[in-house]
Amino acid sequence: MNGSIYKKDTSRLVSPQDWQRAKSLLPIAAGLERKERVRLIESRFPEEPKLRTELLSLLEVHDKVKGALSSEQITLISGSQTTLPPTVPASRAEQVMQVGAAYGPYHVVRLIGAGGMGQVYLANDVRLERRVALKSLAGSWLNSPTARQRLMREARTAAALLHPNIVTLFDVVDNEQCLLMVMEYVEGRTAAALLEDGRIPLGHALRITKQICESLIYAHDRGFIHCDLKPANIQVTPEGIAKVLDFGLSRAKYDHYEIDPDLAKPGVLLIGTPPYMPPERLLKGAVGASGDIYSLGVTLFEMVTGRLPFEGRESATLIGAIIGTEAPAVSSLAPGVPSSVDQVAARALAKDPKERYQTASEFCRDLEDVLNALDTKSIQSPVATPIRKQLSAYPRTLLALVSTLGTVVGLTFVGFITSTMYGSPLGLSISFEGESPLWWPLWGLRSLILPLGQIVVAISIFAVAIQVWRIALGIVGPLRRCYERLLDANGILRSWAQTVPRRTLAGSLLIAHLLALGVFWWKYRELFESFTNFLKSSGTLESLDPNHAIDHRLYMRVFSLLLLGFGWGWYRLWKMKLRFLEPRSTTAFVAGAALMVLSLLHMTAPYRLFFHSKGERVFYQAQQCHAIGKRGNDLLLFCPTQDPPWSKLVNLTDPALKHTGTRESIFSAITANQPKSWKSP
Repeated sequence: MNGSIYKKDTSRLVSPQDWQRAKSLLPIAAGLERKERVRLIESRFPEEPKLRTELLSLLEVHDKVKGALSSEQITLISGSQTTLPPTVPASRAEQVMQVGAAYGPYHVVRLIGAGGMGQVYLANDVRLERRVALKSLAGSWLNSPTARQRLMREARTAAALLHPNIVTLFDVVDNEQCLLMVMEYVEGRTAAALLEDGRIPLGHALRITKQICESLIYAHDRGFIHCDLKPANIQVTPEGIAKVLDFGLSRAKYDHYEIDPDLAKPGVLLIGTPPYMPPERLLKGAVGASGDIYSLGVTLFEMVTGRLPFEGRESATLIGAIIGTEAPAVSSLAPGVPSSVDQVAARALAKDPKERYQTASEFCRDLEDVLNALDTKSIQSPVATPIRKQLSAYPRTLLALVSTLGTVVGLTFVGFITSTMYGSPLGLSISFEGESPLWWPLWGLRSLILPLGQIVVAISIFAVAIQVWRIALGIVGPLRRCYERLLDANGILRSWAQTVPRRTLAGSLLIAHLLALGVFWWKYRELFESFTNFLKSSGTLESLDPNHAIDHRLYMRVFSLLLLGFGWGWYRLWKMKLRFLEPRSTTAFVAGAALMVLSLLHMTAPYRLFFHSKGERVFYQAQQCHAIGKRGNDLLLFCPTQDPPWSKLVNLTDPALKHTGTRESIFSAITANQPKSWKSP
């Protein structure tokens, strides 16, 4: 075969209908001698000479490829991944390194992954007090005469690639016991581990692919190709950042160094995983940048659909499918995927390298276009899209003016709530209080200063505590070791949390928010009751008395911390939802936003009652009251110790009115004059 089977002329490919009839026959025919193989295929398809020719050609390619596959590669023929779970029992993987042992300044913590070529361990760098990943050769590679030479060459390659989406190589430890690559430790899970839980959300899969594509642009520009891109070699952090693992296994695009004897044999394939190998590599062992693009296309297909584009438990079936059949459309396996994703995946998976993306930059641009279209569709309505485009054309000064106006409107709303909740039950009006709506923004700002101040103080205390903790870790050895164990447990917890769908996290956060508000209401139920009684002008107002000032301040502080904690939680969750473009399920987010608004109003509404409810103490008909408003010769009094209504209008010349000249809280007389069990008739 000369490789023409993957040219653009699809007539040279086996049709889907013929493939369904023939694929079960290939594993049987692959185990036969040539004459028996020909006889079997001719007997099965006597009237179809074209199909017979194609099947025999595929079997010839299979014979050549299978002879070049190592035993490890043959075990991967079904596409199963090689990375073990974060905690790998010794019975499942013979550990090359001893947990707890020290290799130079690196103390091994646990085995975190194992593959056909090496094992990866989590370790502590005692010099720089950081966590690292140690990679060691394993299995048959330990006995290879060129193993150390190869690993050192791979280390030099990895050291030359410094990119945010490529795991960084820190160091190499070379002694008589072993040769170790010391790499950046990245929390999270591999894309293969994410796939074990089902298909990855479309937006998340596209963003992972785009980040890996950016790493390919960087590596290809420097003359390196990966040769083994697959989900098991892509680590995804809980924040959605993707990093390529094992870039040290890459080959130089222009190989100026000596050829490895193990790779110089005719027909021998480079290290890789067959289901992700491009057709030209299976046919001729050709290695190039387009091969990485093909492998990334297979990875994208698998992340979006949950399965490989070409599958087969037997090597003949898999190789035949890769070389002789077209990949199905992504949307045929994942309903709802837009046609643009079909087009991008089809071009990346083209049989002929000339028909694929010629550079990773082209692939990345198309991925970005698809993501932009999805962002617009998922986040914005058709009406909002042109509005946003129009706004982007306006100067920054106008946008700043609009932002300022929005802030003033927000403060006015909060001030309106604060002033109304205070003035309406008392019967205050503009004529008595002398306070017009122009004062509402000021009261809104004043009612927010205390909560915002509490939040700033909490953040400052937290930042100082972090710095003190870091200093303590550097001084106290036992504390540092305890912290490392906590980090290990936290990494596992974060990895687990990454597998939980965002809608489940949103529902859990909503329940937690409701429970927190319920506990808060129960704790301050008497204060809530007094506040409600004030609004209804009935019942007891005892908890509004200034003797409860500590409770009032604690109320504001706790509410401020609730707003800070849950506000940060909803913000992070919404950011993750937008980043991963998960299916719309905004019920929990709308409910969360409503709870945040209600929490803000409950915090700001009683502000004036707690801290700005003063009036002159007066005595009217031997009863203690407070003057709260004046209009001409009329004085508005607030007398909470009498039967409702508590407000009354009196004349300044009334002889029953006695002034004291003392200004204090209008609720000062409640505790002294009103029994706790008093209720209005």
